[in-house]
Amino acid sequence: MISIIIPTLDEEEGIAKVICSIPEEIRKKSEVIVVDVSDDMTPVIAERLGAKVLRAGKKGKGRQMRLAAKAAKGEILVFLDGDGTDPPSYIPMLLEELKSANLVLGCRNLRNFEEDDKNLRRIFKLYGIFIAALFRVVGFEGYGDPLAGFRAIRKKDWDRLALKSNDFRIETEMNIKAVKKGFVIKEMPIPHLKRSGGGLRASKLLGDPKQVFEIYKLILAYFTEDQLKKKIVDFESKIKLYAKRYYSHFQ
Repeated sequence: MISIIIPTLDEEEGIAKVICSIPEEIRKKSEVIVVDVSDDMTPVIAERLGAKVLRAGKKGKGRQMRLAAKAAKGEILVFLDGDGTDPPSYIPMLLEELKSANLVLGCRNLRNFEEDDKNLRRIFKLYGIFIAALFRVVGFEGYGDPLAGFRAIRKKDWDRLALKSNDFRIETEMNIKAVKKGFVIKEMPIPHLKRSGGGLRASKLLGDPKQVFEIYKLILAYFTEDQLKKKIVDFESKIKLYAKRYYSHFQ
């Protein structure tokens, strides 16, 4: 069985489309878990569409993901956001990649798609230089969005990571621990879709230095003092090299 986990916060405008876009062949062998902290009709809509709804006591994406994973019955966990930015139609491809990996991320910035929102693509391209380059310093080799919420992992591997984050840092912690445990990590290209209901939730990271700073702190916390000194010395040269490779990758 596959457990499709959707953390939600006031997504009544998009949750129906997300659930209904899950391919029928996947839905037949899956449970859909919506773990919710909304004040709107999101949980009611999700339940009417056949999803199992869990109510988290407190807000926090990490807390929601951990609660749902604990309750999940599936051997494979697929996480996706409830705002319509992650395409459920790509779940079969995500699962295919997982056959030869421990963790698969559905990543933007890897390829152009006809359905791309051009403004979002430009934003994520800039975002990728700084965030993806930072993750490459800790050994997370990739060219796409390392904070992608659309990801697949076997439940036994999820348990091995013993994640603790209660908030937006959950993906950062997952990536770092996956690298440290030697997981095979793959990226799968997905389009840049516009968020249901308007707005760009990803922009809260781009426009909030506090969140970026918290991600930096979490990454640096995994190094010893000697390792950290070496990483700091190497960081500037790595960013320059990555930026050059990054732009050539999309030409």
